[in-house]
Formats: sequence, structure tokens, C-alpha cells
Amino acid sequence: MTVKNTFKVYLSKDLRKKYGLRSFPLAKGDIVTIEAGSKKGEGGKVLDINHVDSKVSIEGITATKADGKQKAFMVDPSNLKITRLDLSRQERLQKIKDLAARKNIIVEEEPVPEEKAPEPEVSEIAEEQEQPEEDVEEGKSEEENEDDKQN
Repeated sequence: MTVKNTFKVYLSKDLRKKYGLRSFPLAKGDIVTIEAGSKKGEGGKVLDINHVDSKVSIEGITATKADGKQKAFMVDPSNLKITRLDLSRQERLQKIKDLAARKNIIVEEEPVPEEKAPEPEVSEIAEEQEQPEEDVEEGKSEEENEDDKQN
């Protein structure tokens, strides 16, 4: 059995206009949406590409097994559409530039946004530590707790 190295997947309309391409090989890290099947409309980041079974697993899309455990829901790449390309690898960026140049389209390098949680500033941490914690009784609203403290 011959294993094909790449899955070419359709690009979204805005990516088609931007790069002048209809499809591009799928890679880990690309953001995709599912266009057909039981999970239509859902999407996420590509986590794994299984070339033997010709399936792709996507972050956040799981199937529930009979024993209640969650497992990755494998999707056929023909049912996917790329909405954002992961151009962090230099050879991939160069490939899309070369293909776009054939149609006289200049691709500008975009900084890849890092997905990190914002860290609180030092002043915010100091303010949180200065405020004393109030005793809140369960089952009562804040107004009832304030009335109890005043009496």
C-alpha cells in the first residue's frame, strides 16, 4: 500500500484571495473548520494527521466511547477547510510565497500570534493581597451577609 505524504485541503475564501491558491497541504497547527458530516460547523487546531488511515484529529472535537471516556474524533480531510495557515515553519512560508508569486501576488510576512494567557501586573497582585477576605455564608446573598454584619 502506498502512503501519500500530504493532504491537500481547500482554503477559505479570504485565504484564496490573499494567496491566489485554491488548496494547500494540511499540517499540524493549521486552524480548520469541518464542512461536512456529523460535526459540521465545528473547528479547531489540527493535532494529528494519520496518513495510513487518511484521517485528521482536531483539537476540541472528541467522540464519547461506550465506557464514557473521550477519544479523538478522526475526520476525513476532504471534509475540512483551512481557515488559518500555520506559517511558523520557514519552508512552508517559502512554498506559499513561491506559489503566490506565480499569480503575481506578494505575500507579506505576518507575525504569528502567540496564544498565552495575559499575566497580571505586579500592582494588581499587590491590590489583591491588601484586600481582606470577607466571610460569606453559603445560601445567602451579599445583601443578607452585609445586614448580618451590621447587626
